Amino acid sequence: MRKLVCFAFLFSCLYPVAAYAKPKEKIYKNTPTEVFEAALRTAREQHVVTYVDEKNLMMTFETGVSAFSYGFVANASVEQLPDGTTKLIINVQHKNNGKNVSYSFNAGDRMANKFFEQVEEELARKPTQKVAVKSDAEHVDAPPGAKPTALPEHAQNATVSVNSTPEAADIAVDGSFMGNSPSTLKLSPGKHTIAVTAAGYRDWSRELTLAAGSEITLSANLEKK
Repeated sequence: MRKLVCFAFLFSCLYPVAAYAKPKEKIYKNTPTEVFEAALRTAREQHVVTYVDEKNLMMTFETGVSAFSYGFVANASVEQLPDGTTKLIINVQHKNNGKNVSYSFNAGDRMANKFFEQVEEELARKPTQKVAVKSDAEHVDAPPGAKPTALPEHAQNATVSVNSTPEAADIAVDGSFMGNSPSTLKLSPGKHTIAVTAAGYRDWSRELTLAAGSEITLSANLEKK
């Protein structure tokens, strides 16, 4: 009886196992693209990738020879489930390479389970390099008598030079006093009314439409009253 039991045990170990095993599945909360990319990176790092179909999210890879088998050929595919999760499916086949027997001892299942764990680690992997954060510079008080640097004139302003006869006449732009002639004015683009007045002389005025960056010279010859 003992001999019969030993023979049955040896027969079950040495008899060629089935070439196809039941597919194994694992559910992830990531998108199908994320799961496929993580699985592809894992397969390339741990095994030998022989086929990749990125459009349909499918690939095939082979494992090396171990103490319990001649290796495996694994077909992996990714499916999106209705609840938004993603299923990774692995179908493991024995790679006998012409041998008459293939020792297994559930090595294919263990390989698939290990692959699932590696994919999960790949999905959870985050960059470990820290971003250097510079501290704020200390506040420095300005020295006494310091003046702010003059900012350059805006390019959109127009330049209007006003001369008059007689000189020292009052200059007004849109009704606002701007100084006495001769004077150079910086005005915004658009319509403006420039008036030049002096006691004992008739008022002089011009309506201008100024373009950005333009330069204009006005000469006001005032007539005596």
